[in-house]
Amino acid sequence: MLRIVAIVWAALSLAACAVVSSDRPLFSASDAAGAPILKPGLWAMPVGDCRFSMRGSALKWPDCANGAYVGPSALVGGKRDASGAFSEALNYRLAMGDPAILQIEAPADREPGDPKVIYLGVRPLAADGDGRVTKTRVWLALCSRPPQLDVGTLSRPAKLPPGLIAIKGREECLARTQTAVRNAARQSEAWAFGGGGEDFGLVARWIRDGDR
Repeated sequence: MLRIVAIVWAALSLAACAVVSSDRPLFSASDAAGAPILKPGLWAMPVGDCRFSMRGSALKWPDCANGAYVGPSALVGGKRDASGAFSEALNYRLAMGDPAILQIEAPADREPGDPKVIYLGVRPLAADGDGRVTKTRVWLALCSRPPQLDVGTLSRPAKLPPGLIAIKGREECLARTQTAVRNAARQSEAWAFGGGGEDFGLVARWIRDGDR
């Protein structure tokens, strides 16, 4: 599994082998102007019928709750250390669009072969009185339709959509333009929330201030 995807949230690893990536960030600060703002604090993105108490201490949440701290420019999550602090942090930028694009950069100590940047789609579902997002759909931007959704197909189509380039020896693909990323995220939303048992899209919710 790609480490950067695992750090984001293990729940999204279903489609990790087909993520859209890039060698450098394609979205800049100007692209964030007017974009939704994620409310800082503790978030959860539970998988399936995961059971946990949102009111209880996040230190006792099961892994399936996918707890993380969302800051103004970093996602902090992964396993907690002995003090209860999250162990990993990823820089992000949320770019304006329909859907909004979450650009996530790999840590400096990324494993060889891991992508430098990956992209997710974000569609806000609720906000607080200040307009900050408190509930949102989240899904990976994929190179192509997930194989498990293609009847009789066991591998990714050889021809990718315009703007996406296959990487020899690797399963993720490379995007060179914002348009390619946006188109991939838009198409992937339909696959992520198709209403079937193989859906890989999730809903993230703000829980409270702090990370506990």
